[in-house]
Amino acid sequence: MAKAGAYVLHLSYERQEIFEEAVTSNGAFSEPVNDFAHARSAPLLCFIVLDGIHITHIASARRGIVAGTGLRRLNIQEPHALQSPVPIMRIIEVLEGRTKGLAAITLGTGGLFTPKSFEAVVDTLSKISDECKSLLLRFSKTRRELIAKLSHPIRQVLGQQKEAVLSAIAFAGLDRRELHGWNPPAEGVPSSFLDGLPSAVVREDAMIVNDLMTVPGLQHVRTLPYSAAVFEGQGKRLTVLLANRLPLENLTGTDLIYFNETHRSFVMVQYKAMEHRATGAYFRLPNPDLEKEIVRMRTMEQQLQRVQINETKENYRLHACPFFIKLCARNQFNPDDIKLFPGMYFSLDHWAYIANDQSLVGPKEGRQVTYKNVGRHIENDFFIKLVANAWVGSHVEQSQLIQDAILNTLSSGRAVALAIDTRSDKEGKEPIDEQDDDLQDDPW
Repeated sequence: MAKAGAYVLHLSYERQEIFEEAVTSNGAFSEPVNDFAHARSAPLLCFIVLDGIHITHIASARRGIVAGTGLRRLNIQEPHALQSPVPIMRIIEVLEGRTKGLAAITLGTGGLFTPKSFEAVVDTLSKISDECKSLLLRFSKTRRELIAKLSHPIRQVLGQQKEAVLSAIAFAGLDRRELHGWNPPAEGVPSSFLDGLPSAVVREDAMIVNDLMTVPGLQHVRTLPYSAAVFEGQGKRLTVLLANRLPLENLTGTDLIYFNETHRSFVMVQYKAMEHRATGAYFRLPNPDLEKEIVRMRTMEQQLQRVQINETKENYRLHACPFFIKLCARNQFNPDDIKLFPGMYFSLDHWAYIANDQSLVGPKEGRQVTYKNVGRHIENDFFIKLVANAWVGSHVEQSQLIQDAILNTLSSGRAVALAIDTRSDKEGKEPIDEQDDDLQDDPW
């Protein structure tokens, strides 16, 4: 599981001036360091030491490209200069537990903290510096304890909702790192995953109302409890709503409905969890719940097929049925990891072939789908490209029926994550390429 971490960077006197000039001019700095491993999908901090004895800055960081034999670029962004630099010896004095020795070595010589050392140093900095406590709030012991207190059913639903939001952001080609700011409520449970995001993202204003007006059937969602968030960049704006009729703990799952306003096309993804065993993940067949959902989707598909389609170049689709199933392993809800769950996407037609394939019948007459026996399937990176460019999804004229897809999801006891991809004038950070694995190089 990808976890947040921190790198301690000691800068030489010669590099300090370059650091200060770079930060002043563009808010970023890059330094060759000893090679290290860290998942790109997890947050990375940098504790910067300019005088050899104090942490003087705290910054966001990313693991960059190879910088020479055994070296790696550490890319630093938006460093915050501490008004009261924290003495390294003071941190070591207050540190407790078995991680103290390792943490002290890393603080003194530089490098990447172990996960436990990172947690211990964050907790110590929060004790001795109010300024650091504020900056490190989303890595604090209090936050970790609040997340750990969430019940298993709630964590499962939050994990599915996070996956739906991440998928929508990936389809829109936006940066997923805004989700790194997720925090649980101080009391109780969140009503949805969106409720834990920073206030700059979670919104309810005229912009959201305007975006809702572009989607057919949105009056049904607006009558329900829902949370909304806006993500912007790369000339696009993505408005995401999470709506449900039931409390979080009573939901049976989440469906993503992604509406591409440019192509007037929608795609719906239903997530199904695979079970675990020693030989790998599997999905047991038949699955009564999925069969009921497929009947609903097939009924809607018949309605879509009755709509007359205009033959224009913008209206062409490789596959015009908007309904897809994603099988993915049951997950531990980890709000710090912004990588999409590995999984397998299937169209309804493809799934029908799989469900009827007798080669999947086991020695005890049971049937199951695994990564090994299913053969061909669509993975995250390819599916993102298909959806982003509307190669799959409803035709323009069919999108008027999106309201029926929303109502079907809500009536089945599932939450609906509705994502509306529209044009925007704002630029933003480059998105993370889903083809990158956890240790893929930053392009710097």
